[in-house]
Amino acid sequence: MNPIALLPPPLRAVAEIVLTLVVAAAIAFFAQAYIVKPYRVPTGSMIPTLQPGDRVIADRLSLDFRDPARGEIVVFHPPICRAGHNSEGACDTNDLSLRAGASPETFIKRVVGLPGETIWARHGSVWVKSPGQRAHRLSEPYLHGRRTAGFPHTVIPQKCYFMMGDNRGQSDDSRMWGCEPRGDMIGIARVRYWPLDRIGLL
Repeated sequence: MNPIALLPPPLRAVAEIVLTLVVAAAIAFFAQAYIVKPYRVPTGSMIPTLQPGDRVIADRLSLDFRDPARGEIVVFHPPICRAGHNSEGACDTNDLSLRAGASPETFIKRVVGLPGETIWARHGSVWVKSPGQRAHRLSEPYLHGRRTAGFPHTVIPQKCYFMMGDNRGQSDDSRMWGCEPRGDMIGIARVRYWPLDRIGLL
């Protein structure tokens, strides 16, 4: 028997409201912990795709079943190093031997290089090479024709990803602090829900 039904009518109404709020809060907590979570874009490193102050929904569930794909926008905790950090709390070196864990800060960048690949930039474009395959230039339409400054050949370790902002000239990313460990990724940004005039899928 439902114990709430045994209460007097005034108390029954209050109990039903309280129970509804508790269940709603539990569902919201579970959803944010395991399924989706809102995030605010902190900087202009993803312009024009994302503007500072944009709000996005990150899908946390997908990364429980698969690895991120090239081109996806990911929310993650950047690495911290024993040698020091930049103004945003991330490593200021790409020396992996100096890693000391993950920052509590959240960054949002695009997956550009995958584990095991060698990545570099020349003549304004990013190139990648997988072991045993020919190098190829990446097609990056989200840059809207803007060029990427050159950086040297970098071998990406296993279970690590090369992250870059779309605003290449103003992005603190894997070119500075090295690759992003798979285990420190939070979710894939799927939807921009704020501002209202720019709602849409990413």
